[in-house]
Amino acid sequence: MTTEELLTLCQTSIEANGHLVLDDDTFRLLDPDQIDAVRSRYGSKYLLRLPSHEIAFFEWLRTTDETVWKDLWEGNEAPYLVSMAYLKDFSGANANGAFVICDLVSTDNYYFSPDLIIEKESDDYLAAVRDRFRDRQSLTPAQLLSLEASNGPIDIWHFAHRYNLSLDTAKRAVLELVDDRILLHVPSAEHLANYFDVH
Repeated sequence: MTTEELLTLCQTSIEANGHLVLDDDTFRLLDPDQIDAVRSRYGSKYLLRLPSHEIAFFEWLRTTDETVWKDLWEGNEAPYLVSMAYLKDFSGANANGAFVICDLVSTDNYYFSPDLIIEKESDDYLAAVRDRFRDRQSLTPAQLLSLEASNGPIDIWHFAHRYNLSLDTAKRAVLELVDDRILLHVPSAEHLANYFDVH
């Protein structure tokens, strides 16, 4: 699909929906230049509907942790609409990307990223976890979470959903990593803003 064809598709979607809706194949096919073209033309005026895999995740979240779902989406006439700035997080090589939960106001955040890994104390631990992963050995939930956080942003809800774990198990993994000084947990959205890239 050419960039002009994509922009025509976007215009048609926006006229029909009042926001941009793309199918999974279109998200997958977008290249960085096309993402920039869409954001440049529509980014300041229109919202983007999350891709289907993220809508399925948030529907799971609604039944699993309704308090968190409400913190994110309650009061929105049409949930699952986000800034066009997030388009790159769901497109091309990132087609399976997540709308990572990092700005909860009424409940604690459980967002983690490489910036929240405690340097030096975690080096040997993470090296051992990577060795176990490379050798295809089993990993505990805490080891899995440390590996995920060292590779990029993750929240415990996406983590629990991805690995079919209970939220209690995911929260215990956080406590273990915090107690072992591997991971820093910053529950407040205000303080957490220092640790993630605002689009």
